[in-house]
Amino acid sequence: MKRAILFIFIVSLLISCAAQAKGKKGKTRKPDWLENPKAVYHEQLYLTAIGEGDSRVEAENYAAASLSKIFESKVKADETYTQMYKEIIKNDESSYEDLTEVTKTVNIQSDQTLYNVQFADSYTDELGRVHVLAYLNRFKTGEIYEEKINKNSSQIEYFIKQSNSAKDILDKYATMSAASAFCMNNEILLDQLGIISPDTKEFLEINYNHNEIVKSTAEIAKDIKFRIKIENDTENKISILLEEMLTDLGFVMSEDAVLNVVGSISFEETDLDRDDDFVFVRYDSKLKIKDNDEAVLAALTEKGKEGHTTYLEAKERAIRKIGQKIQKSLKKKLISYFNNLIAQNK
Repeated sequence: MKRAILFIFIVSLLISCAAQAKGKKGKTRKPDWLENPKAVYHEQLYLTAIGEGDSRVEAENYAAASLSKIFESKVKADETYTQMYKEIIKNDESSYEDLTEVTKTVNIQSDQTLYNVQFADSYTDELGRVHVLAYLNRFKTGEIYEEKINKNSSQIEYFIKQSNSAKDILDKYATMSAASAFCMNNEILLDQLGIISPDTKEFLEINYNHNEIVKSTAEIAKDIKFRIKIENDTENKISILLEEMLTDLGFVMSEDAVLNVVGSISFEETDLDRDDDFVFVRYDSKLKIKDNDEAVLAALTEKGKEGHTTYLEAKERAIRKIGQKIQKSLKKKLISYFNNLIAQNK
């Protein structure tokens, strides 16, 4: 029995010593890239950045963020086109946004995504901080960008042809907007490619004119007229918010309308039986965007309550809340409607 206990003790001691030796070895041997990343990942072949955090995931996020600073893009993506592009890609069964390890994507900002980001083995220092190096292989990543840009270009050509042959103004706008969305995405990719692999970008053949496509989309949008009629909107504040949302898309207000925005709004002071001096307003809004055939293209129903020291201030808060929903939810639904038109015509 004593021998068994002694044997277990010796084995445990050996394992403990081995673990400590391994730990000391790991702490004293820093990876070469930590001190000089360009010595390991040559600048002509790689783009690199180091991140540090409490965990590997956090360190990778910081490394990717540092890598993105190299790509201070001058191209600012329009929110509408960004949403449209993402929806079309998501709904397309032949989507080519590969999320494999080979073409790993890292979302840095709302308007920027880096492709083919790789990470070196992590290193944990004496304080327990994790260090990770993020890198892009210029040649391989350049090939990925070239493929994506060429596929986008094919889609742009397809949407332009669809728009030119469309008879209905809404179909014409939907397809030309899609062309603009893919065009904007290509502008971002081209901007990034110019940093990753300038030679690859130089030999690319772009067979469309970005400015002409955006201009054509704006001209078509002007032919989409709208009118607004909201019941109980005595001060026209909801109507103004709706007008702003539609004019953001390039549409024009007119009695000779293609789109009809109808609905109602109500505000009512309510007592919540509170001890403070706050006044609360309940609001109820029902909004619909219809075509001339009375088909509902997008709708928004919003109910709630807002409070403030006076009724007027509480009502203004309610109006702001409705305005936020109009800009986000209703606008998104309308854009989705145009994307569905594209899917139906494919």
